[in-house]
Amino acid sequence: MAWFDWPFILSSVFAQLSIGAFLILSAVIFSGKLCFGQSDRLHRTMPVLWLLLFTSLILREVNLMLSQVHSVYSFSTEAMLVTVFFVLALLYWFAEKALLGNDKLRKVMLAVVVLSGLLYLGHGLIQRSEHWLVAAHFIATTLCGGTLLAHTALVRAEHKVEEVNKYLPALGAVIAVVCFLTGIPQLADLAQRAEVLNEVGPFVAHVFSLGLLLASVGVWLMPTLTKSKPALNVMSFALILSLVSSYCAGVGY
Repeated sequence: MAWFDWPFILSSVFAQLSIGAFLILSAVIFSGKLCFGQSDRLHRTMPVLWLLLFTSLILREVNLMLSQVHSVYSFSTEAMLVTVFFVLALLYWFAEKALLGNDKLRKVMLAVVVLSGLLYLGHGLIQRSEHWLVAAHFIATTLCGGTLLAHTALVRAEHKVEEVNKYLPALGAVIAVVCFLTGIPQLADLAQRAEVLNEVGPFVAHVFSLGLLLASVGVWLMPTLTKSKPALNVMSFALILSLVSSYCAGVGY
């Protein structure tokens, strides 16, 4: 994709971040370590995910209608999966906020949402399986960026689970390193492409993407390395770096 394909790129990035974040948050909720107050504050942060998902669908559909172009990555199927996830997640969220039904029923609803998110993740990997670079960026955005967004939401919710501050950054760092090592060999191919076809954009975008990915994880790990409590402004800065990295990754396809 090119820089001017930003609606498609942002659409994919927003959907991947939101679904990845919700999967991580669901795991924390299922752990049972959040008290009622923490859980309530966490659910108050979730409208950010809904806004990202809504924006993702709007950007994708408006751009398709205007350009009348169909993507090679089966955007229609992805849009359907994102829509299904969005609807199921909203139903769960409204039930949780209104305390509809018993706790077991709401947990079942949450499990259904998680299943739909995993279907989206599996479909995305299958669609991108022929291109390791694209698949690596998909994993980096959905799992690494999603974990970062989930951790930011938990910090915003003033959680008290120390394991979250320990394991989520470590998980994100491992995923980022794997994606970085996967992406490095592609630089040679993109450099050759830039030399032969005079297409410098993908190479530059890929370099920026990998650099910003490491930078975002570095900022994310700062509280862990300094043994301090994660601050919302630090987490937000890391999230912005991750978002720009994901956008550059889309340009580098």
